[in-house]
Amino acid sequence: MKSKLVIALFIAATTAACSGSGNTPSTAPAVPPVSPISSLAPTAEDVAKQEALEAYEGYWRVSTAAEKAPQSKDWRSALGEYLVDPELTRHLAEIQNLASVPSHMEGDYRRSPVVTAVSLDERDPRIKITDCLDRTGLHLVSDKPGEQGRVLDNPDQPRRYEFRAEVVRYASLNDRWLVQVVEAALEKPC
Repeated sequence: MKSKLVIALFIAATTAACSGSGNTPSTAPAVPPVSPISSLAPTAEDVAKQEALEAYEGYWRVSTAAEKAPQSKDWRSALGEYLVDPELTRHLAEIQNLASVPSHMEGDYRRSPVVTAVSLDERDPRIKITDCLDRTGLHLVSDKPGEQGRVLDNPDQPRRYEFRAEVVRYASLNDRWLVQVVEAALEKPC
Protein backbone atom coordinates (compact mmCIF):
# COMPACT_ATOMS: atom_id res chain seq x y z
CA MET A 1 0.00 0.00 0.00
CA LYS A 2 2.87 2.33 0.85
CA SER A 3 4.40 1.82 -2.61
CA LYS A 4 1.06 2.71 -4.27
CA LEU A 5 0.99 5.96 -2.28
CA VAL A 6 4.55 6.86 -3.38
CA ILE A 7 3.65 6.12 -7.02
CA ALA A 8 0.50 8.23 -6.76
CA LEU A 9 2.45 11.15 -5.25
CA PHE A 10 5.11 10.83 -7.98
CA ILE A 11 2.49 10.92 -10.75
CA ALA A 12 0.75 13.91 -9.15
CA ALA A 13 4.01 15.83 -8.80
CA THR A 14 5.04 15.04 -12.39
CA THR A 15 1.65 16.07 -13.73
CA ALA A 16 1.71 19.35 -11.79
CA ALA A 17 5.25 20.14 -12.96
CA CYS A 18 4.41 19.44 -16.59
CA SER A 19 1.06 21.22 -16.63
CA GLY A 20 2.60 24.65 -16.20
CA SER A 21 -0.27 25.61 -13.88
CA GLY A 22 2.07 26.32 -11.01
CA ASN A 23 2.87 29.87 -9.97
CA THR A 24 6.62 29.33 -10.27
CA PRO A 25 8.14 31.99 -12.59
CA SER A 26 10.12 30.80 -15.58
CA THR A 27 13.89 30.89 -15.13
CA ALA A 28 14.51 31.20 -18.87
CA PRO A 29 15.44 34.77 -19.83
CA ALA A 30 13.10 36.61 -22.15
CA VAL A 31 14.82 36.75 -25.53
CA PRO A 32 13.34 38.84 -28.28
CA PRO A 33 12.71 36.89 -31.47
CA VAL A 34 15.51 37.24 -34.01
CA SER A 35 14.67 37.49 -37.65
CA PRO A 36 16.74 34.85 -39.45
CA ILE A 37 16.79 36.97 -42.60
CA SER A 38 18.27 40.09 -41.00
CA SER A 39 20.90 38.26 -38.94
CA LEU A 40 22.14 36.07 -41.79
CA ALA A 41 22.07 38.46 -44.73
CA PRO A 42 25.60 39.66 -45.54
CA THR A 43 26.14 43.35 -46.10
CA ALA A 44 27.50 44.72 -49.38
CA GLU A 45 30.81 45.25 -47.58
CA ASP A 46 30.89 41.62 -46.37
CA VAL A 47 30.26 40.37 -49.90
CA ALA A 48 32.94 42.67 -51.32
CA LYS A 49 35.50 41.54 -48.72
CA GLN A 50 34.78 37.88 -49.48
CA GLU A 51 35.06 38.37 -53.24
CA ALA A 52 38.29 40.37 -52.88
CA LEU A 53 39.80 37.70 -50.62
CA GLU A 54 38.81 35.02 -53.15
CA ALA A 55 40.59 36.96 -55.92
CA TYR A 56 43.63 37.36 -53.65
CA GLU A 57 43.67 33.62 -52.87
CA GLY A 58 43.35 32.85 -56.59
CA TYR A 59 46.32 35.11 -57.25
CA TRP A 60 48.39 33.14 -54.73
CA ARG A 61 47.28 29.75 -56.10
CA VAL A 62 48.25 30.61 -59.68
CA SER A 63 51.39 32.62 -58.89
CA THR A 64 52.71 29.85 -56.63
CA ALA A 65 52.11 27.28 -59.38
CA ALA A 66 53.88 29.57 -61.86
CA GLU A 67 56.87 30.02 -59.53
CA LYS A 68 57.15 26.25 -59.08
CA ALA A 69 57.09 25.57 -62.84
CA PRO A 70 57.96 28.81 -64.66
CA GLN A 71 58.99 27.05 -67.89
CA SER A 72 55.98 24.72 -68.08
CA LYS A 73 53.67 27.12 -69.97
CA ASP A 74 52.79 30.72 -70.76
CA TRP A 75 51.26 31.91 -67.48
CA ARG A 76 49.68 35.11 -68.87
CA SER A 77 46.08 33.84 -69.19
CA ALA A 78 46.12 31.99 -65.85
CA LEU A 79 47.52 35.00 -64.00
CA GLY A 80 45.14 37.27 -65.94
CA GLU A 81 42.22 35.57 -64.21
CA TYR A 82 43.28 37.26 -60.95
CA LEU A 83 45.68 40.08 -61.86
CA VAL A 84 45.55 43.30 -63.87
CA ASP A 85 48.23 45.83 -64.68
CA PRO A 86 50.48 47.01 -63.28
CA GLU A 87 50.80 43.81 -61.23
CA LEU A 88 50.12 41.46 -64.15
CA THR A 89 53.05 42.80 -66.19
CA ARG A 90 55.37 42.91 -63.15
CA HIS A 91 54.50 39.35 -62.12
CA LEU A 92 54.92 37.96 -65.63
CA ALA A 93 58.39 39.52 -65.74
CA GLU A 94 59.21 37.81 -62.43
CA ILE A 95 58.09 34.42 -63.79
CA GLN A 96 60.09 34.97 -67.00
CA ASN A 97 63.13 35.85 -64.89
CA LEU A 98 62.82 32.57 -62.97
CA ALA A 99 62.60 30.68 -66.27
CA SER A 100 65.63 32.49 -67.72
CA VAL A 101 67.96 31.74 -64.77
CA PRO A 102 66.73 28.80 -65.04
CA SER A 103 65.25 28.15 -61.61
CA HIS A 104 62.02 27.49 -59.76
CA MET A 105 60.61 27.75 -56.26
CA GLU A 106 60.17 24.75 -53.96
CA GLY A 107 58.11 24.67 -50.79
CA ASP A 108 55.21 26.81 -49.73
CA TYR A 109 54.45 30.24 -48.38
CA ARG A 110 52.61 30.59 -45.11
CA ARG A 111 50.26 33.54 -45.06
CA SER A 112 47.58 35.19 -42.95
CA PRO A 113 45.69 37.78 -45.02
CA VAL A 114 43.42 40.35 -43.38
CA VAL A 115 41.26 43.00 -45.03
CA THR A 116 42.52 46.33 -43.68
CA ALA A 117 40.52 48.87 -45.72
CA VAL A 118 37.35 48.87 -47.79
CA SER A 119 36.12 51.54 -50.19
CA LEU A 120 33.00 50.76 -52.18
CA ASP A 121 33.00 54.14 -53.94
CA GLU A 122 31.50 53.42 -57.37
CA ARG A 123 34.30 55.29 -59.15
CA ASP A 124 37.07 53.26 -57.51
CA PRO A 125 35.88 50.27 -55.45
CA ARG A 126 39.04 49.03 -53.74
CA ILE A 127 39.94 46.70 -50.91
CA LYS A 128 43.32 46.66 -49.20
CA ILE A 129 44.67 43.43 -47.80
CA THR A 130 47.62 43.12 -45.44
CA ASP A 131 49.30 39.75 -45.18
CA CYS A 132 52.18 38.31 -43.20
CA LEU A 133 54.28 36.46 -45.74
CA ASP A 134 56.42 33.69 -44.28
CA ARG A 135 58.92 32.31 -46.78
CA THR A 136 60.87 30.13 -44.34
CA GLY A 137 59.58 26.98 -46.08
CA LEU A 138 60.21 28.31 -49.61
CA HIS A 139 63.47 28.09 -51.55
CA LEU A 140 64.78 29.22 -54.92
CA VAL A 141 66.31 26.17 -56.62
CA SER A 142 68.54 26.05 -59.72
CA ASP A 143 67.50 24.19 -62.87
CA LYS A 144 70.76 24.96 -64.65
CA PRO A 145 72.50 21.83 -66.01
CA GLY A 146 75.23 20.80 -63.60
CA GLU A 147 73.70 22.88 -60.78
CA GLN A 148 70.23 21.35 -60.63
CA GLY A 149 68.85 21.30 -57.13
CA ARG A 150 71.30 23.87 -55.77
CA VAL A 151 69.55 26.33 -53.40
CA LEU A 152 69.95 29.93 -54.60
CA ASP A 153 68.25 31.75 -51.70
CA ASN A 154 69.52 35.25 -50.98
CA PRO A 155 70.69 35.07 -47.34
CA ASP A 156 70.16 38.83 -46.93
CA GLN A 157 66.46 38.76 -47.87
CA PRO A 158 64.06 38.65 -44.92
CA ARG A 159 62.07 35.44 -44.67
CA ARG A 160 59.03 36.97 -42.92
CA TYR A 161 57.60 40.34 -43.84
CA GLU A 162 54.43 42.32 -44.40
CA PHE A 163 52.85 41.97 -47.82
CA ARG A 164 50.16 44.38 -49.04
CA ALA A 165 47.72 44.06 -51.91
CA GLU A 166 45.08 46.27 -53.46
CA VAL A 167 42.17 44.46 -55.05
CA VAL A 168 39.93 46.51 -57.35
CA ARG A 169 36.44 45.80 -58.71
CA TYR A 170 36.19 46.31 -62.48
CA ALA A 171 32.70 47.16 -63.73
CA SER A 172 33.91 46.62 -67.31
CA LEU A 173 34.87 43.02 -66.43
CA ASN A 174 31.52 41.89 -65.00
CA ASP A 175 32.26 43.49 -61.61
CA ARG A 176 35.16 41.10 -60.98
CA TRP A 177 37.62 41.82 -58.19
CA LEU A 178 41.22 41.66 -59.45
CA VAL A 179 44.59 42.24 -57.79
CA GLN A 180 46.03 45.46 -59.17
CA VAL A 181 48.96 46.28 -56.87
CA VAL A 182 51.12 44.26 -54.49
CA GLU A 183 53.94 45.49 -52.33
CA ALA A 184 56.40 43.48 -50.28
CA ALA A 185 57.36 45.55 -47.22
CA LEU A 186 60.67 43.80 -46.57
CA GLU A 187 61.53 46.35 -43.88
CA LYS A 188 58.43 45.35 -41.85
CA PRO A 189 58.89 41.93 -40.28
CA CYS A 190 55.81 40.15 -38.98
